[in-house]
Amino acid sequence: MRLQPILVKQQAIQKNIRLTTVFQADLKDIAVDERRMRQVLINLLNNAVKFTPAGGQVTLNVHLSKPAAATADQNWRETSLCFSVMDTGIGIAAADQDKLFQPFFQIDSSLNRQYEGTGLGLILVKQIVELHGGCVNVVSELGKGSCFTVRLPYTGELDQGSTLHPASNDPSMSLLYSNKRVLIVEDSDAASEQIARYLSELGMQAVVRSQGEGTIEAALQIQPALIILDILLPDQSGWDTLVQLKDHPQTKDIPVLIMSVVDERSQGLALGAIAYLVKPITRGQLRAALEQLRHPPLNHSSVVAVSDLETVQEVSPKQNQPLILLAEDNQASIDAFSTYLDSRGYRLILAANGQEAIDLATAHLPDLILMDIQMPKMDGLEAIRRIRSNPQIAAIPIIALTALAMSGDQEKCLEAGANRYLSKPVRLKQLAEVIKNLLAQ
Repeated sequence: MRLQPILVKQQAIQKNIRLTTVFQADLKDIAVDERRMRQVLINLLNNAVKFTPAGGQVTLNVHLSKPAAATADQNWRETSLCFSVMDTGIGIAAADQDKLFQPFFQIDSSLNRQYEGTGLGLILVKQIVELHGGCVNVVSELGKGSCFTVRLPYTGELDQGSTLHPASNDPSMSLLYSNKRVLIVEDSDAASEQIARYLSELGMQAVVRSQGEGTIEAALQIQPALIILDILLPDQSGWDTLVQLKDHPQTKDIPVLIMSVVDERSQGLALGAIAYLVKPITRGQLRAALEQLRHPPLNHSSVVAVSDLETVQEVSPKQNQPLILLAEDNQASIDAFSTYLDSRGYRLILAANGQEAIDLATAHLPDLILMDIQMPKMDGLEAIRRIRSNPQIAAIPIIALTALAMSGDQEKCLEAGANRYLSKPVRLKQLAEVIKNLLAQ
């Protein structure tokens, strides 16, 4: 798993917080729902960065813990794999630590009030970990920092009572691409994180390069089953990289999937790419492109010949798939909304704060905006007001979302210019119905 998601990384850089990872050597794999466990780690890392003052440090330590005597809180007598997230932040008073895993509880501090959240993060962490047969605990001292530790059975199997489901809905896809490496040549952290996450759900392992130069050497070293290539690279054009790959005798047969904001399908396929996707992409579009590898054409010329009739129609963004801009800074909410909306056939772009929402709305002209109200830098109310004052994007429907629902919040959101108001936790079916109605209007 890639353990420094883009939102956590950006927040750490902005606050000059040092992110470090420590992994014990020779750890074996364990059987977990990788998407859910990533959600747990992102939540804990996000909290650690949020509540650590500028100039501090956050560390992720992955290690084995030997059996220990049971305590009143934890009956743990087996070897476990531990994920410990340690920070040098504000710490938690002893009287508050038992309440941390209760819904809607938030510690009382001036720093916390700068970064309001749902209060649901840690209860979801606890539920997911316990479904894996594990536990989570915290050791903290006020003013000196905290350490949250997730302990999972080191047995290689999930608890027999678990109700977890595999991240992929198609087991044949996971089996087909199991243990296959994919080389991603992409300079955008956000894009590479998204692609790596989609590939991981199919059982594929991503290796990321941020520049085109050296791609051949990297391909020869890792022997990928697929190369995903962006066109707009900082050092050399993706077109040049593609030509070099196809000219080299040891890389010419590696399938290349182009993924770019530049819509030049004909050129890409003519130069040897097996498929072409225009950003932003969805899981479904990537899966359709990978299906091309399951049933490849008999020869290279047929790829070019049928591309306009089959490949492009199958994997390019469909005109009837509305584009939704999600403005949200909570990673757990992002995962929940994006997974559900993607399954409903929507395309999605993400903004981490109000200013990013305005910029992306102006650049991409989405069909609808989901706007969280409690966000850092610029909150959702101010972002809605500025969108409504911009004639270019003023007509885009906006759904306001807020977790800390207070009397008068709905009126404030509607007065700012939102079309609808929903309080968190949002019922996803209700959200889908509201989106459908607004788009129909």
